[in-house]
Amino acid sequence: MSNQIVRTFGLSKRYGDSLSVSNLDMTVSEGKIYGFLGPNGAGKSTTMNILTGYLSASDGEVVVDGVDILTEPLKAKAKIGYLPEQPPLYLDMQVIEYLRFLYELKKVKKNPNIKQTQQEYLEQIMELVKIKEVSERVIRNLSKGYRQRVGLAQALVGDPQLLILDEPTSSLNEEDSKMLLDLLLQFKKEGMTSIIISHKL
Repeated sequence: MSNQIVRTFGLSKRYGDSLSVSNLDMTVSEGKIYGFLGPNGAGKSTTMNILTGYLSASDGEVVVDGVDILTEPLKAKAKIGYLPEQPPLYLDMQVIEYLRFLYELKKVKKNPNIKQTQQEYLEQIMELVKIKEVSERVIRNLSKGYRQRVGLAQALVGDPQLLILDEPTSSLNEEDSKMLLDLLLQFKKEGMTSIIISHKL
């Protein structure tokens, strides 16, 4: 039986009198790919923003790999890579400059499992998502497809156990979408868990 990477208990989020998420109990097992489906406005992104610590819950608990995100948010967040629908990119930075910034921000060098130098580590990620050839380019000048790949690269910095992708193929062409989904299958074989948020089956 797979270990549970995420558990939620009675998770709810209110905005005034409006209930966006209501009493959600959910378990996510490691090494699988999940689709989190529902129409626009159903509370999908709100739920995932709570899971990733970007948003606080009104009620309930979220446990990520045994760590309560309310009591130990930094420890829980370190286990998660998140790609929002609009990737959090600094458009005036070069790709490699942006990834170096995130490497320092996420304190990757403190992870005892990562043996490579910063440059070797980031080159490995860029090779994986096929952005090495644009590493010196300013992000503002990249196509939507390449920006999405840079967004995926930032989510992978830190070797997360759980990858959460919000509408990841919505702005991608067929080739880029296939590349992304093939990568998720590769990550699954390596034991990583992925959750894809989508309003389309």
